[in-house]
Amino acid sequence: MKFNNWVLPWAKRKGNPEQDLATGGDGTKVFARFKQVHAAQPAMALVVVAGPDYGREYLLAPMNVKIGRQAQNHIRLKDAKVSREHAVLQYQAKKRTFLLRDLGSTNGTFYNNCRISSTLIAPGGEIRLGETVLRVIALREKDFPEPAGTESS
Repeated sequence: MKFNNWVLPWAKRKGNPEQDLATGGDGTKVFARFKQVHAAQPAMALVVVAGPDYGREYLLAPMNVKIGRQAQNHIRLKDAKVSREHAVLQYQAKKRTFLLRDLGSTNGTFYNNCRISSTLIAPGGEIRLGETVLRVIALREKDFPEPAGTESS
């Protein structure tokens, strides 16, 4: 098996020889790899402040995070009142935050003591699933705006 059979040939450019440096001599395109300037890192975390998993901490990576009792969930809780697949945190890249969405759980999902079907979460908020309470904390203060009515000194 020849390697050239796996590479799509690109039309050779005519004219400027410096432009030809971007393509290999055999007509294959050479792509440059660029590192991301801002690598996606966790900006928020959840801390269990009440319930059977008291004290556990979970970093929220910029991805969809499932919460429930089932072993396949990203955040597995031991609370018997939590459904097997209770809720999901969907990462919103443009807003750089998470959308908390209930997955049709029996006991419901609460954010700041209000039953929700879906809502955006922010640092300082509390998520209640069954008897478990998870507090949202910011890992980097500069990523989030200050709440209205507060002054920094």
